Amino acid sequence: MAGEAKTNAFMLGTATVMLGAPADLFNLTPAANSIGLTKNFKLDASATYIKLGQGIQNKTVHSTKTGNDIMATMEAYEYTAKNLTYALGLDGYNAGAAITASTTISVKTSSTVFSVLSAVGLVVGRYITIQTGYQDQVVVRKIAAIAGVSITVDLPVANLAVGQTVSACNLIPIGSDKDDVFLSAYVVGTLADKSEVGILLPKVKVTKGFSLLFGSTDYQNLPLELTIYDQIPADPHYARFQADFGGAPAAIVTRT
Repeated sequence: MAGEAKTNAFMLGTATVMLGAPADLFNLTPAANSIGLTKNFKLDASATYIKLGQGIQNKTVHSTKTGNDIMATMEAYEYTAKNLTYALGLDGYNAGAAITASTTISVKTSSTVFSVLSAVGLVVGRYITIQTGYQDQVVVRKIAAIAGVSITVDLPVANLAVGQTVSACNLIPIGSDKDDVFLSAYVVGTLADKSEVGILLPKVKVTKGFSLLFGSTDYQNLPLELTIYDQIPADPHYARFQADFGGAPAAIVTRT
């Protein structure tokens, strides 16, 4: 009959989005690089042309492709340090490394000096949080000095007491003038028939997507936008994409 389906390869599924350093494109894994729960991943390619017309009505007789803009958009739902850093156009794969320590105050010496059960993972110059009470009773301080398990912070802490929790934390700049960084992305989509489709994006930037809303009516998301760039000879996968993919800035790998 007219319009009869020939396969069961219909688009209804989910995707795992993995981000990392450009050199790591072929080594990105869900365990280490996935940004977590993601919905509505979409990859668009829009070609642009110069058209050649003739005659009084200037009818098009030829055209030449002058560009092929590729964009990817998605909704990321996990507000991790990595994802927030990615959303700001920064190197999220380095975020989270500071969160390796959480300890307890064992001795209070003054409002700026205290001892902890363990100083492993705490570093001079890094920021920490001190939970001085319940829920929002948390202060941010910078470590000025460490001597054994004795910690000195840069500013006094009111209500500092033995038993309070001290944790290493990340500092994520918002509105920084630091240049956006190039990333690589590997996306594996699972279709309704359980087949997998892989998308290789060797050179991307996160150009939009930071949104932080503490709402109570629905789950919030980071509306990430990836801009895909063409590689240059200095890029790590330039030669491979020139030889195997005709110099394309992206490639799809599929079994179907």
